[in-house]
Amino acid sequence: MQNFQILAGKKTYLVAAALVLIVIIEKGLGIDVPGVALGDDWMLVLLNAFGLGTLRSGIATALR
Repeated sequence: MQNFQILAGKKTYLVAAALVLIVIIEKGLGIDVPGVALGDDWMLVLLNAFGLGTLRSGIATALR
């Protein structure tokens, strides 16, 4: 499993970035992403993605 060492500590950031990208594609560009239904609460999804990244950064900083 040496190949996954490059992702150590960055998987949460990738998930948060994917959520932000999905919101931008769905609401910003107007392209329908299969399997995603944001509805009217898309801003909450965006804020949750930013919060997830911030939380992970705070935990990483606290563990140093």
